[in-house]
Amino acid sequence: MTPSSTAADMATNTYSTTAEIRHAIRPWFHEFLSSFTLPLSFHELSLRLHKNLYTFRGNYTIISLLIFIVTLIFRPITAIVFLIIIVAWIYLFIARDEPLVVFDFEIGDRLVLISLTLITIVSVVVAGVWWNLFLTILMAALLVCLHAILRTPDDIESPYGALLDEDGGSYMQV
Repeated sequence: MTPSSTAADMATNTYSTTAEIRHAIRPWFHEFLSSFTLPLSFHELSLRLHKNLYTFRGNYTIISLLIFIVTLIFRPITAIVFLIIIVAWIYLFIARDEPLVVFDFEIGDRLVLISLTLITIVSVVVAGVWWNLFLTILMAALLVCLHAILRTPDDIESPYGALLDEDGGSYMQV
């Protein structure tokens, strides 16, 4: 492989990742906050959980990050530092359409990922926000699972669909 084809492949991979993430953020009011019902069975619950976790993964990520920033409300400098780290993740790893070039050297996605991960871990350790991170994970997991279980996916069929007529209200006569 030539260096130019490697750069083109990396740019294409990053672009497809960016497009996937942008597609993963669904409209908030039209889709995310609509159509809530209780599941009728454990099978339906697990199906909803699986489908909604995949469909709304971008929205769930945003909610989790917002919860983390809110837990840092009494530590404004730490909140600003982590906002900068989140922006660095978005800019350097997620939203980049071209390979990262510093002083005419191309830096690969793996090195960017390792660097951002280390910076994030060191920042969490130095700032001492382990408890905030733990609370964020618990609260986000609770909210995400609750939403994923209660939201009825658009493409899921009712387990009783064959019993109901076209109006959805009365049983079919056999």
